[in-house]
Amino acid sequence: MFNNLSLVSHKEMQVWVDYDGDTTRINVTLAPLKVAKPLRPLVSTTYNLSTVLQDQSYVGFSASTGPINSLYCVLGWSMGINRPAPDIDITKLPKLPRIGPKPQSKVLKIVLPIATTTFIFLVGTTIILFVRRRMRYAELHEDWEDEYGPHRFSYKDLFHATQGFHDQNLLGHGGFWKVYKGVLPVSKLEVAVKRVSHESKQRIKEFIAEIVSIGRIRHRNIVQLLGYCRRKGELLLVYDYMSNGSLDKYLYLQEEEEHKPVLDWARRFEIIKGVASDLFYLHERWEKVVIHRDIKASNVLLDSEMNGRLGDFGL
Repeated sequence: MFNNLSLVSHKEMQVWVDYDGDTTRINVTLAPLKVAKPLRPLVSTTYNLSTVLQDQSYVGFSASTGPINSLYCVLGWSMGINRPAPDIDITKLPKLPRIGPKPQSKVLKIVLPIATTTFIFLVGTTIILFVRRRMRYAELHEDWEDEYGPHRFSYKDLFHATQGFHDQNLLGHGGFWKVYKGVLPVSKLEVAVKRVSHESKQRIKEFIAEIVSIGRIRHRNIVQLLGYCRRKGELLLVYDYMSNGSLDKYLYLQEEEEHKPVLDWARRFEIIKGVASDLFYLHERWEKVVIHRDIKASNVLLDSEMNGRLGDFGL
């Protein structure tokens, strides 16, 4: 029975070349691997090879499909001159080169998607953490603030100084503000950081200028305003830390504060004199008149030696 041979079947092929010197006939027979040699050759023609070959020659073959893509592969061939071409030992033939992608192992099919997903997750998490970190320490800064550079603190330093504004460092609070104790990272200076809600953008330039102006005041009975930081929706004011808190805590003792010492009249008089000295300096001695605007016991702070210092200029 005659079977058609397809050259686009992607099958391995074998070739037999038979040459008869007497008749000068060349027969080329082609068949798929593992198929016996057909009786009918694929090509049969006459050509006197003695005109092109010497008595001793090395014989090989090459072929071309022209503009047509090659979709077959000849793995083995044999040639017989004046005798039938020898049989081909297919066990010694090379494997057919793979066409298309190499199949993946089951392990790789399982591990690769997991590894890819994990990598994407880690990259995404890293980006999110980086953005959140940038947002955590984000500040508002405008060109006009450059002249106040020495009086401006970075939010990152204040965040670390107060341990992330942890409640255990909370010293006091009001309707729109909270005060935290902190230790600056580099100088190790103890400070009080006041966080003030400030949504309005009006007069912010004048307000910052006023803060910096007050920060220049130097007097032994005035709580030093060290500087500020500005973020969206809030201002942070940095003061010297007064270890004994505010005067009102000693004048109006709560039950949980009964352990605090009672101020005798001599100490109270010294505190009053200190506050009066502050006001005289602000009104008469400094380079320009400063009105405090909010004098009360809670704004009189006591240092480690119980000296009264005036703070919080209505800011």
